[in-house]
Amino acid sequence: MTLSLSIVLLPVLGLVSPVSAIEQNIPLSQSKGGTLYLEATLESNVKASFLLDTGSSLLTLNQATFDALTQNQQLLATRTSAARMANGKILKVSQYQLNSVRIGNTCEVGPVEVAVLPKGNNILGINTLLRVAPLTITSDSVILAGCE
Repeated sequence: MTLSLSIVLLPVLGLVSPVSAIEQNIPLSQSKGGTLYLEATLESNVKASFLLDTGSSLLTLNQATFDALTQNQQLLATRTSAARMANGKILKVSQYQLNSVRIGNTCEVGPVEVAVLPKGNNILGINTLLRVAPLTITSDSVILAGCE
């Protein structure tokens, strides 16, 4: 039996709505604990695994991914903010502007703001998911209907 969960996230209040949206089927892998992961490429050259998390407000990078990304380039720092973690703790995080995020092999998202955390998973949060909405999540893929 295949369980399918549809989450319809529509761009709201000025968020980018692609002119010529293309639907993409992005493969997911599932951990033993049931969390879902996908691959994404940052700035056209750093490929990383991301936890798919509709409860996270931002795309977040762990320090190792950020270090790989900034090895040969600088990112524009946008701000420092306080982030509430899943365990309730508040953490000060730096945020940066990425020019390019590609989910899977072909779903171009465009510019996205990211937060950097010292450790943990890279997280694909709602700020990125809304840009490629609507989406449908199944146990083995996510279908993104708003890709560029």
